[in-house]
Order: sequence, then C-alpha cells, then structure tokens
Amino acid sequence: MFGIEAPQSSSSTTIDHRKLQVTGGSTYIVSLPKKWITKNNLKASDFVNIEQLNNGNIQITPYQTKAKKNVIEINTQGKDDSSLYVCLVGAYLAGADVIKISSEEKISVKHRRTIRKFIREARGMDLSGDYENILYIASLMKQNELPLKFSLHRMYLLVTQIVEDALSVLDGEDLDILSDLEERERQIDARRLLIARQVAMSLQSSSVERSLGVDHFQGMEHVSMARALERMGDHANSFANIILRQRENPGRNLLRNDLIQTPRHHLMTWKNALKKIIHNTNSKDISSIIEAKQELHIAIKDLEMFEEDLIDSNKYNISSFRFSEKTRRLCAYSIDLAETLINMLMASRISIFTEEGKLFEH
Repeated sequence: MFGIEAPQSSSSTTIDHRKLQVTGGSTYIVSLPKKWITKNNLKASDFVNIEQLNNGNIQITPYQTKAKKNVIEINTQGKDDSSLYVCLVGAYLAGADVIKISSEEKISVKHRRTIRKFIREARGMDLSGDYENILYIASLMKQNELPLKFSLHRMYLLVTQIVEDALSVLDGEDLDILSDLEERERQIDARRLLIARQVAMSLQSSSVERSLGVDHFQGMEHVSMARALERMGDHANSFANIILRQRENPGRNLLRNDLIQTPRHHLMTWKNALKKIIHNTNSKDISSIIEAKQELHIAIKDLEMFEEDLIDSNKYNISSFRFSEKTRRLCAYSIDLAETLINMLMASRISIFTEEGKLFEH
C-alpha cells in the first residue's frame, strides 16, 4: 500500500510516512521502502502496478508477467469426513486456485466421497489430478466470470420457486415437482459459497475487486445478502417438507384453508416485498425498499398474533403453526436483506469534506 511498508507480522502493520516530491515541475513522486523492494526482488527500472482503488486509495504491487496460483494443501491424516469437508470449504473460501489433498496412505473411500460432495457444492471446482494418495482440485472459473448480483438473483429465484412449487403441491399438484428439492437447496448453498469466495479474493486482490465492480464494503454487504437468502432457502426447504408430509398423510388434513388463510395471504406479501427488494439491487430506489420492509414488519406482527390465537384455540396443530412460523421467518430474513441493501446504497452516497471545506465524491 502506498506509504505503508509490507506487514511485519500477521497482527501488525508499520505505517511509514513519506513526503511527496515534485520532479519536472508537474510530476509527483514518492520513494518506496527498501524492505518492500528487497522482499519482492525488485531493482531499478523494474515495473510495478499502480492501481487506484474504489475507495480513492492507491495500491502498488510488483508487476508480474505470469499469473500466480494460490495453492492450499490439506493432509487427510487424523481427519474424519466432517473435518475434511470443513477444511475443503475453508480452502475454497480463502480463494485457493488449487487444493492439494494428500495422505500418507491410499486416500480412503469415505474421504473420496466427501471430496466428491465438496466438488458438487463448490461452484467452478473440479478434479485436475487423481492419484492413489494425492488428489488435486482446481478452479476452472475466473472469479469475475459470474457477477455477484447474478448469483444473488439466482438464489432469489430458487427460494421463491421452492415456495411456489410447495403451494402448488398443497393445492393438489403432483409431488414430482418437488422431487429435486435437495438439489435446489444445494444450488442455493453453492451460490452463497461462491459469493463468499469471490469477496474474499477481492479483499486480497484489487484486480479482482475492480473486475467484480465492488469495493470492500459492498463486497461484505453482498456476503450478508447471500447469507440472508441462504437462510431463506433453509426455511423454504422446511416449508416444502411440511407440505410433503401433509400430502403423505391425507387422512388428517392439518393444513386446511381455514387454518392457514392468514399465513398463506402473507406468503404473497413476502413474495411481492422480496421481489421489490431484489429488483432494487439494480434500480436503487431506497424508498421502495423501505416500503417493502414496512410491509414485511406488518406481516410479521399479524403472523405473531395469528400464532398466539392458534395456540389458544381448539384448532391448534403443529403443522399449521409451523406453516405460519416458516412464513414469518421468510419475512424476517427478507427484512435483513432489505436493511443490508439500504446500508450499501446509503454508503454509495457518501461525500467527504476536508478541513478546508473541499468536497470529494466517494
């Protein structure tokens, strides 16, 4: 970073203040720290990259003619399936281009099954080398190939389609339209992981940040929005399973229209409000997002009253209660999504005043 020496340790950074100088009457120059020059094997007349970041700062990095690949090695020794999977996800989120999986002995069948599961759920990753005691998983996708907003929109479509299909099944549609329920939930999770990976890489590389078209703050807010949509996906999946169990036991109609009229009405409130919020990730109409948020707050209060009345009545059953609860949670996570989007849009309007009263647009 301009004016900052390379980190001395993982927990501290030394600030080095240097004066700007003028040469040739119009060109400003500043000297670079010798330690940084030595660490990066640079010498006089070598090129460096000078990049202006979205926040107005300048970053100087060594010029490289060959692209570097981030490699993370994971040894399976002493790891159960769960631990191995967590390590694989961690490597993916850290931005590894290549994950090397090694073992002192032959990689077990169970570990290979876990690795296949990870590849299914980690978008853009695939096996590039398969040996008895070593596996290589490589990224096949550039990090800027899939815009963050595209992934968010895909998650939104998957969530709303699950709820719509579940309601169709409740109304008598064939159960087969929910036969891929688990696959759809995996796709939602995979998109969330991809967004987290892209943002993590943008924090490490200004070129990735620039290609994604977001600054650090916007990147982290996209992660928050993806997390809210992932949680909605979890509740949409549970919602669909409530209806599937009802269809499997038609003798006890626990989801009659007279029992779920209120939550079913507010499912439309949720769907319309969420559509408005997602649409405004592009149009950026804050007043429209606030309106959607207020509609969702009213729906939640109404659902809470409905659930209290349901418990007090002789019509109470766990299925109708959970039908309402899942609707309420979908509304609550949509509010989280709206608030995050409002924060991001407001941050984009920041202007900076200097002590001299000069205005600089963010």
